[in-house]
Amino acid sequence: MVAGAAVSPAPASAHATLSSSNPADGSRVETAPTEVRLVFDEAVRVGGGATAVISSTGGRADAGPARQIDGTTLVIPLRAGLPRAAYTATWRVVSADSHVVTGSISFGVGQDAVGAPGGAPADKASSLTLADDVAQGVLYAGVVGGVGVPLVAVALWGWALRRRVVRATVIVGGLAMLAATVVQFLMAGPRTLNVGWDQVLTRDSLRAGWEGDGGQLAWRLVFMVAATVGATLILRVGGQPRWPTVLTGAAGLAAAGVIAHDGHAGVGSDAWLATTVAAVHISAMTLWLGGLALLIAVVLRTEHTDGLRRWSLLGFGCVAVLILTGEYQSFRQITPVEGLWDTRYGVTLLIKLLLVATMLALAVAGRRGWRRRAAPTLDSGRLRRTVPIEAALGVAVLVATSFLVAEPPARTTFGPPFTTVAALDGSRSVRIQTDTTRRGPAQVTITARNRDGESLAVSSIAARLSSTDSDIASLPLRLREDPTTGSWRSTYAVIPEPGRWTVTVTVNFTEADAVVTSAAFRVW
Repeated sequence: MVAGAAVSPAPASAHATLSSSNPADGSRVETAPTEVRLVFDEAVRVGGGATAVISSTGGRADAGPARQIDGTTLVIPLRAGLPRAAYTATWRVVSADSHVVTGSISFGVGQDAVGAPGGAPADKASSLTLADDVAQGVLYAGVVGGVGVPLVAVALWGWALRRRVVRATVIVGGLAMLAATVVQFLMAGPRTLNVGWDQVLTRDSLRAGWEGDGGQLAWRLVFMVAATVGATLILRVGGQPRWPTVLTGAAGLAAAGVIAHDGHAGVGSDAWLATTVAAVHISAMTLWLGGLALLIAVVLRTEHTDGLRRWSLLGFGCVAVLILTGEYQSFRQITPVEGLWDTRYGVTLLIKLLLVATMLALAVAGRRGWRRRAAPTLDSGRLRRTVPIEAALGVAVLVATSFLVAEPPARTTFGPPFTTVAALDGSRSVRIQTDTTRRGPAQVTITARNRDGESLAVSSIAARLSSTDSDIASLPLRLREDPTTGSWRSTYAVIPEPGRWTVTVTVNFTEADAVVTSAAFRVW
């Protein structure tokens, strides 16, 4: 077993992770503890029944619900005088960015921590999480229709506000973003408490939702109501109404700030700057897609193409802002750069970037030749061909953005498997494998092999980890032989810190034949 700060097993769909626990994962203690202390690297919140400690006999060992000492520390009280047995502590909490974190640790009282039942608690609210993700996509679409469309219409094509399709788009968009916010509030409580649809409207769920995300969602709802009122006044007045436009724009920007703070931007270092940048990113996306919606629904169906040049400048500005703010967000969330293609977050971001790049290429093609021509109407036919494709890609961008918000950032998940072969002597070697290079739990597999790569029988294998980066001289690995493969696998191995690590392996073929080798690898 690796001593030191224990880290939980990799959580499912998690953003916050467990940084330490007492007792440590996989540890053996001779005196029964009175509590299990869990420390996370980011703020979390816990609902009733979200933690449990179960013995290897199947009985409950916790003495009540967990209490939260501060934003990052949970304490699960234990029954007095726990008997000799193995125990598993499980948790299901919600991280600061509203995503569910599940996991477990095991320890033994008077015996090894082997054979404890359990694991992460079952997710009874998975369908509610799906509904929350769908609501996020509806929210983005609603902001585009309810805020982006009226603002672009006021700026470029005031006459379009009298068209029925535009009025319907603005009204439906406003209702969509309000409905999505209400749905996300109703989902917040049950997800925290890990209950199903039948508990959505109960007092406990509503209270848990309000105590968790309720404050921010309430502010978002206030700003969206203000934006919807402003957009409604724009429709009523028509033309270029000053104050309704200011109200819609200011309230929409404030709502974008709350949306940004609820997601990845609101967690980690420089959260205020990241939230501001993300809010500007959402606002630029809103105006760009709102303008495309106006073009395809109304403008290109008429001869009113007098605002196309101004739209070209506005669209170019929005794209420039999207690129700059997107670069900052990518830099903040993707570390190292390999996370772009080695994590689901990175791959989703690449798909979004590809969609945006294609939209930009179509926009350039549709507006090509304007500098050489005096009449912008000459290009309206080209726009009629390219803008519908741009709009369809814009919908795909909204879908990709919704998936991106639901994924853990690459900086919290990157840690690809590692495999290397280290020579023992001229004819023998060991293959060393780790299932992850992410800080925390890792399974290390060591296999002695001959010149042909076939496994060799050995009497024992010992291994230890060390890191000059973390000033750790030796962390022993506890290895068990797998008789079916001849490999030796670690149990409860934990790599507590990122940086450069070295695994030193001693292979005992016989009492008189022992060979030592080592290999270095990077932990993230």
